Amino acid sequence: MADDKGPVSKVVVEKRIDGKYFYSLTFRGVTYPVKGPFGTPMEAAANGQAVLKKLEERAGSAGT
Repeated sequence: MADDKGPVSKVVVEKRIDGKYFYSLTFRGVTYPVKGPFGTPMEAAANGQAVLKKLEERAGSAGT
């Protein structure tokens, strides 16, 4: 169950018909364009999580 304290941030991985993986990133309720292709779902998820972490760090430093 989602926390109602603020907008959702998440990474969603999907497999396309050609067998390649892509991710979409939602940060603070804003969905960014799909990124990829990646060879495995783990690569796509790891890349998406790394980008999400950078966005969170940037947002955290901007608030101080």
